[in-house]
Amino acid sequence: MDNISSAIQTLSESANTLFILIGAIMVLAMHAGFAFLEVGTVRHRNQVNALAKIMSDFGFSAIAYFFIGYWVAYDVTFFSSADVLAQGNGYELVKFFFLMTFAAAIPAIISGGVAERAKFTPMLVAAATIVAFVYPFFEGLIWNSNYGFQDWLNETFGAPFHDFAGSVVVHAVGGWIALAAIMILGVRKGRYRGGKLIAFAPSNIPFLALGAWILTVGCLALTSCLRKPWMASAAW
Repeated sequence: MDNISSAIQTLSESANTLFILIGAIMVLAMHAGFAFLEVGTVRHRNQVNALAKIMSDFGFSAIAYFFIGYWVAYDVTFFSSADVLAQGNGYELVKFFFLMTFAAAIPAIISGGVAERAKFTPMLVAAATIVAFVYPFFEGLIWNSNYGFQDWLNETFGAPFHDFAGSVVVHAVGGWIALAAIMILGVRKGRYRGGKLIAFAPSNIPFLALGAWILTVGCLALTSCLRKPWMASAAW
């Protein structure tokens, strides 16, 4: 019986790891959607800048989340031996990869909001700072019940806050930051001429449509991860 129980436990852990890995790959693919959507929306002269910005944001975000962000949100670091990190068939490592793709979506959301009005280097610095400190603070509050926030909600209102597919922790936080950035930066140059609003035509409608479709498929795949035990415990 002990061998059977051990085999079932191993199979369960492996299945959970594979499931989250597939979800992580789907969310990672959504970054292609962000890229195509922004590249197709901006003017032709800014296409290369938009694509390079999306790709660079992801790289800086991954580094910032690996060293600082994940530690802030979950009090977990990766300065351990390989055998410790690989426990549970690598589930914790895959979980980090999954959450890192979420974290990197914050700069991608902001990038679309400030397209054609933000310089390259300040955007990278902002992306790293947000993913290292700002986003993990909210992530830890909701998904890890840091500072007793979820416990307080449960005691006060009878239920914790349930975040559906990152709608608040990821998308709303990214949207709020993007809104603040837009209000500070203002409209794109050339948007008004002679007091009249000038519409900028998308540079590539097929890219725009492809990006929107990739994001749609990724979001639908993401919702399938909501029933996993660790997400339920994290107030998803």
